[in-house]
Amino acid sequence: MANALNYSTAWFGDRSAGTGVPAGFNKAATIFVATTMLVSQGTGAFVDDLQSLQQYRNEPFINQSILPVVEIAPTRTPAEDIERIRDVLSPSISNLADVFGVSRQTLYNWMNGERLKPEHFSKLKDLAQAADQLAESDIPISGALLKRKVINGKNIFELVRDGGSASDATQMLIQIVRREQKQRELLNSRLAGRKSASRSADSDFPAENDG
Repeated sequence: MANALNYSTAWFGDRSAGTGVPAGFNKAATIFVATTMLVSQGTGAFVDDLQSLQQYRNEPFINQSILPVVEIAPTRTPAEDIERIRDVLSPSISNLADVFGVSRQTLYNWMNGERLKPEHFSKLKDLAQAADQLAESDIPISGALLKRKVINGKNIFELVRDGGSASDATQMLIQIVRREQKQRELLNSRLAGRKSASRSADSDFPAENDG
């Protein structure tokens, strides 16, 4: 019996590599086989149990059908980011070059595929993300909106120029505008209610030509 047990231990140890089963499985499997041999000796049931165990070892440990599917959006090139910024925020080439502290020619070079410095690259990505946020919001985008002071008396472009986050400023701007929209709607609703009440009160008086 000792020889059979040692042989089974060696078999599982040699076959463990590359199976993808969790660590510690070999020891548990060895105990399972030894116990089964003691209980099933002479009954012929050991062969069936061993085949079931081998089948379990060959099954994948993770059910691939329950893994979430993550969609990764394609990364835009710097030229595409510049195009996105200009489409949504409508800055001139001169204004955009001023934001990054470069010449107009440098900006044109970026649009033609020239590689950006890391600090310019991060600024561009941040400003492009801000453009995405505004485009996806329900806020009408205008020159007056983009000139609004958001943080420390600076608008979005000025914040980017001075090293601030355009994305953070844009989120704050969206919240401010939406809050103003709700306040305006509430005020209009109250005024409409007052006008309705005023007309109702006036209807109690007879018209001037009534005799």
